[in-house]
Amino acid sequence: MQIIITGDVQSGKSTLAAGLVSFLRERGVAMAGILATGLWKDDQRQGFDLTDLKTNETTPLARRRTDPEDTAITPFQFFDTGMAAGEKALEAARCRDAAVIMVDEVGKLELKGKGWAPFLDPLLSMGSAVHIWIVRESLVAEVCNRWNIQTPAIVRADHGDSLERLKALCIKEHHNDN
Repeated sequence: MQIIITGDVQSGKSTLAAGLVSFLRERGVAMAGILATGLWKDDQRQGFDLTDLKTNETTPLARRRTDPEDTAITPFQFFDTGMAAGEKALEAARCRDAAVIMVDEVGKLELKGKGWAPFLDPLLSMGSAVHIWIVRESLVAEVCNRWNIQTPAIVRADHGDSLERLKALCIKEHHNDN
């Protein structure tokens, strides 16, 4: 089963995913993949930390650039250690026994074949897991087309019942597989 958590930029997609992770951990559901938590100061995103959902280890992924010339390309500097931690967390062998595999997020870089893209096809080949991808609303159709995802469950982060819907989808699928 494929679930896409979507919404606009800063709509609470990762926060919603973190709520689901807590719920699944409490129930002993085996998880793998990555969750990128935004870091904020004075209402501005300062960066991201990446959590490996199998080990629950957190690594700095990116921080806001301070040099205005650098921000023209991207406002964030990505760290090699953070990218390496994400790549390790998304290796198919490490995700094989997971009931839920999460990727936060699949976006423009992945559509260009970069970022987490090399790991997505091998992960999708693990059909027995529930796959949860965080995708910006404007990219959902393109992501589904690129990875041939047909009829995913779409959960909008800004809907009031989104966490309950995610819980129901994951628990239903988890029970169907056992």
